[in-house]
Order: sequence, then C-alpha cells, then structure tokens
Amino acid sequence: MNLTWTVIAIAVSSISAPSMAKLGESNGFSGEIAVNAAYSSTTSNLTNTDDEFRLYNGDPQNNSSALVLPLGNVQYTFGSRSNHQVFLGTSRADIAVGTVALEAGYKYLFKDRTKVSLSILPTILEGEVWQDPYTSDARTTTNEKGTAYRVQFDNIAGSLFSLDLAYGKRELDEEKSGLINSAITSEQAQTLDRNADILYGKFKMMLPISRELLLYPALIYTQQDAQGSAMKHNSYGAEISSFASLGNHKLAFTLGYLKRDYDASNPLFSDTTRNDDEWKAFLAYEYPGIFYSNNLSLVAFGGVTNSTSNIAFYDEKNWITAVGLNWAF
Repeated sequence: MNLTWTVIAIAVSSISAPSMAKLGESNGFSGEIAVNAAYSSTTSNLTNTDDEFRLYNGDPQNNSSALVLPLGNVQYTFGSRSNHQVFLGTSRADIAVGTVALEAGYKYLFKDRTKVSLSILPTILEGEVWQDPYTSDARTTTNEKGTAYRVQFDNIAGSLFSLDLAYGKRELDEEKSGLINSAITSEQAQTLDRNADILYGKFKMMLPISRELLLYPALIYTQQDAQGSAMKHNSYGAEISSFASLGNHKLAFTLGYLKRDYDASNPLFSDTTRNDDEWKAFLAYEYPGIFYSNNLSLVAFGGVTNSTSNIAFYDEKNWITAVGLNWAF
C-alpha cells in the first residue's frame, strides 16, 4: 500500500498469491530475508533533493542510482488453530503488486476464513522534500514525516472479496511553499500547504482463472485533506494484478491507473486547478529452489510509474529494475 500513490516498489522478497486457508504452516516463527541489487531512476521536480537539484532551471530533474536493498519480514503464529499472528516487515502481498513499506501488526483468522489485520506503518510517509519547491533561489530541504494506520479484511465471510483501509498524517518540519522569493501573497501561499490527513481505501476480489492463474481486480480511492486548498485532492483508480505459476516459475504482474482531481486553483501557475493521470506497471519473478535449496529463491522485478499533470511542473516518472536472492525460514 501507498497512501500517496507516488511510491514505486524498491524491492521484492517473494511472489505469492495470498493463502485463504491459514495464517502459517505451523505455530512458531517464520519469515524471509531478501538482498537485491537494484538500479532506479526518478524524474521529478519535487522529490529529487540532492545538491545538484537545488536550483530549478525549468528542465526535468532526473536522478539515477544503483543500490543494494536488504529487506525481509518475520511473523510469529500461535493459537490452537494457528489463527493468531504478529508480524513485522514488508508484506508479501504488497511487494508482489509493487508497494513496499515497513509494517508491524496483528492478524486473526476467523472460522469462516475471514482474516482481519491491524497494523501500523511508521515510515511510509517519511522522506526529505524541499521547504519551497517553487523558488528560483537555491532550495533548502526539510523532513517529511508521518505514521499510517491500517486495517485489512481478507476473504470476508469466506468470500473472494477483500477490503484495505488506512489513515495517515503527513507533517513537514518546515513548510514554506510559495513563501521564498515569490510574487504571490502569504495568503495565496497558504493554499500550497502540503501538511495533510490522508484516507485510503481499496476494494478487491479474487478471480481464480485456473490452478495456475489468479486475477485480482481492485478499485482504489484516496482522499488527501491538505491544509492548503490547492493541495487537497481526491484520487480514483483501478488496478488488476495477476499471479501465475508455470512449473517452478512464479510471476506477478500489476497494471494500475489513478486520476487525481484537486480542489482549488494554484496561484503559482496562472490559477490553474491541477489534475493528474497516473499509470503504473510492475512485474515480479521468482524461481524457488536454486542451489539445491528449498528455502532459497532467485527473485527479479521491474516497475514503472508515470504521472502526467495539466501543470507540467508536477510531471513525474519513476522506474526500477533489480535482481536478488530470497531466503525463507
């Protein structure tokens, strides 16, 4: 999950269609550790905060880098029916559709096979942003932080339907959008305030095409109630994910679209009211049993997100590709 829907996956640990019948193979600890070598690229006037991007000259600002990504998760299953579980790490189901976030929580399996999860995501809204991304002076960074809270209902009443809900709060240490070397008034600059409460909802169902192929169509809604009216928006979208097993090869593919409609005009861009269209695609691959080990898998993935706006300043594009090893225990 990604509350702002601007984050593309940065790692993958394994590909797995969610199990409907149980929380774990048995009581006790289980988990996985993955190490990935990745290469990523981001074109954005807002999120690239290296020193080379402090001055904005009107050209697209692109940042590419290679990195090593160690990730994983651990869970402890308990109860007479193995129906209780506490967990920490990155969710398998989230990673397989291209979303990564540290998550800690508790899951319970009811007798009718409904799974309910309560969790906290302490880092999903953290990062570094510009205090005023619009100034023509040298820009200065500030910290963006926030915690998200999530509740999930999977296989509701034993059905093929699931619901994912979350709430988060974004807070900037120093929000100065439109205040530095700008022709607009302080009252107009207040409409650019990015501090916000965020609501997220996703409704999906499982379509079992065959034993080897599962489809998960989904509808998505996000509300960002920002303090600045020009930053407030509602997002509507759809997504379809597929999980395929071809012998010892496992594949997951996700294609999604989101439309963001903003509430008020932006005083810095001819009083234009912003609207965005965003497409994303994510493909992940797993080959278990390499090096004659049942617990070791080869994993690879690639993803791209492309967001276009009627205000060109907000256009963004992100892509990533990686390969790595995953060890399950």
